[in-house]
Amino acid sequence: MLAISGLFEGGADETTPMTRRAAAIAFLESREGFGWIVIVTFATILAVVAGCGFYKVSLDAYVASKNDEKGTALELVDAFVSNYSNLRLQLGADSAPVPATFRAHSIELFNKTHGAANALRLHWIGRAGRSIATPPADAKMAASIESFVGRADPAPVSQFVAIGGEQVFRTVYPSIAREHSCVDCHNKLQPDLHWQLNDVMGAFSIDAPVGEFVHDLRWQATVIALAIFVLIAGVGFWMSLSHYRRIREREAAREQAVAANQAGASFLANISHQLHTPLKAIIRFSEMMLSEVLGPLPNEKYRACVADIHRNGAHLLGVINDILDLSQAGAGKLELDENLFDPRDMLRAVARGMSGRLEAAGVTLNMELPSELPALRADQAKTRRVLSHLVIKAIKFTPSGGAVELICRADRESGLAVTVADSGVGMSPERMSRVLEALEQVRAPKPGSQQGSGLGLPLVKAIMELHGGTLRLESAPNAGTRATITFPPDRLVFDALRPAA
Repeated sequence: MLAISGLFEGGADETTPMTRRAAAIAFLESREGFGWIVIVTFATILAVVAGCGFYKVSLDAYVASKNDEKGTALELVDAFVSNYSNLRLQLGADSAPVPATFRAHSIELFNKTHGAANALRLHWIGRAGRSIATPPADAKMAASIESFVGRADPAPVSQFVAIGGEQVFRTVYPSIAREHSCVDCHNKLQPDLHWQLNDVMGAFSIDAPVGEFVHDLRWQATVIALAIFVLIAGVGFWMSLSHYRRIREREAAREQAVAANQAGASFLANISHQLHTPLKAIIRFSEMMLSEVLGPLPNEKYRACVADIHRNGAHLLGVINDILDLSQAGAGKLELDENLFDPRDMLRAVARGMSGRLEAAGVTLNMELPSELPALRADQAKTRRVLSHLVIKAIKFTPSGGAVELICRADRESGLAVTVADSGVGMSPERMSRVLEALEQVRAPKPGSQQGSGLGLPLVKAIMELHGGTLRLESAPNAGTRATITFPPDRLVFDALRPAA
């Protein structure tokens, strides 16, 4: 496959072998790649059928031609010998050779005259144990001659045989006593055998050398098969070439994007670490100043300024933590610190932590818990961050006087599901499909509300996927938004069921 990809690329060196391998695999798994495999398979089958068909048709034509040639030669020999026999009988030339001897000498002379390697070779063969001059050369020929005995009109037997390492096309014709002169001659030479009219006295064996012909025929059939295969497969190859190159370019672009994403994630993680330490120091110092650990502030206006520093520093620290976790998730380095805890305690803790935001926004939080709830095996800190992100976003988009719902459900088949629902402006389907992308911000619906970083929902999705769970959003314009996180059933411990307090 790498060789094929090298042909596709035309010798380009800038792409890695992994890209070529990935592109080749992607091509073979695509619809066009499957089509090319089908074309190659069809070309192979058609080439084999065409080659074998040409070989068989040509061989059959050769056999038919040689059978006609052999039949003509044999008819000439029989006519000549029969005429000689009749003339010998009429002239009473008893001193002349008998027809059988004359026939044998004539055949020998014929073979010498046609001494070419590819010429016909005639032999007159007697029956096994009853021959006058030439017995069968092998048991197979003897069996062929004996198969003629007892038949009214025996047909010639044709077959390909090897003689002395040479392949020949042999036809064995029955030699039948049709003339009284022939019978009398044989009985004179073999008085104990009592020959009669229509007895099978032997056979004519006519051999046609076919070694060179078969070799050339096989070569021609192979060339035809290869030509058909190359033609059809080549057409499919060139049709698939442009598609393969597009896949190659796409794979290269994807690898470059992955590399760029990893580089960007590494850069963000490094910058976030650089900001993390001094920012935590700023937050601690602002906390000390608000607590007046080193003494009272000289001016109350400073207290408001320090409170703003602390609040914005805490917000910035949260954004930096989100960047760190999201970059680690993108690089596959985000890890879970799992333990077993009661999800109800988690939900109540999140609700208490949001009390200040709820009061400032004029929004109420309605929490719905089942009477019994299993323990959850998960990363407790990350689970709390997930819930906090969802509740904060719900508060942000809920108008004053509205309510946010926090609903929890659990069962053995679907797992643990927590839904955070608001009664805000909602989102269109187009917007909802984009909010899970990093840095995709939704415009704040209320004047004075803080614009989000665009990291919350992508981080929630990454953390839930790391737990093997899901995040599902349901929304419509002016109908609010429902965000549901679901932990899989294997993370629940039902043996630890306790009634809700």
